[in-house]
Amino acid sequence: MTSKNVFVGNWSYIMPDTKANSNGHIVLIKKLSFGPCEVYEWGIDNNGLPYEEYKWCENEFFKDESYFKRLTKKELTEQIENVIRVFTENELSEWVNAYYKILNWLNSSL
Repeated sequence: MTSKNVFVGNWSYIMPDTKANSNGHIVLIKKLSFGPCEVYEWGIDNNGLPYEEYKWCENEFFKDESYFKRLTKKELTEQIENVIRVFTENELSEWVNAYYKILNWLNSSL
């Protein structure tokens, strides 16, 4: 795959990976907005459980809005399907294919 990130609207999406990061998390969806500055992340945590994380980065005003929560496999699958729809609507076939692979990996892993 050639590009590691893509902009869709106000969001920059990072290409998914099935390898764990330094926190032991496998980040399947990561999207960042620069106005306001915020980050959403969905994946598998270091305990093998699906999660959603949100970080407000712009200022201290909404800092308490940041969270980390557990998801069901179904909820994570729905997020991946939503991302597939976004990339399909924007004709980003490389990204659609990457997320179909992620969906297949998820269904065979959990």
